[in-house]
Amino acid sequence: MKFFESFLQKLRKEIKAFSSGMSHYELQRTNGSECAAVLLNEVKHPDHYFYLNNNVAVKSLCELSNHLKEMDADTFGKHVSEEKNDFSKWVSDTIGDKTLAKKMSELKEQDEISKAVEVRVDYIKRRAQQNY
Repeated sequence: MKFFESFLQKLRKEIKAFSSGMSHYELQRTNGSECAAVLLNEVKHPDHYFYLNNNVAVKSLCELSNHLKEMDADTFGKHVSEEKNDFSKWVSDTIGDKTLAKKMSELKEQDEISKAVEVRVDYIKRRAQQNY
C-alpha cells in the first residue's frame, strides 16, 4: 500500500498543468508521465465510485465518458454548476488525472466536458497500447 501511495504522489507531481485556453487537440497531446493503464482501471472500492444523482455508479474514466454522452440535462446539472464540478473533483481526487480534471473544471457545458473526457480516454488508451 505504501508503494502505491508513493507512486500516486509521484504521479500527481509529474502531471503538467496547462493553460485555460487549451483546445481538445492540445489536451489530447498533453505530455504527462502518468501511467496510462492505471488511469484506465476501474476504481476498486465502492466508497470511491462516483455516484450520479440517479444512483448509477461510475467506476472508471471509460464509464464516465459513456455516461456523459447519454446523461440527461437534469442529472448533469446536479453535478456541474457555476459553483462546482463534481466530475472534475472525482477525476482529480480519485482517478488522479489532474490534467483532465483541470480542463473539465474550466468547462460548464455537458457536450464540452463529454468531449474532453472522450479525447483524454482515447489518448490514454493509445498510450497504454504503446507500452509507455
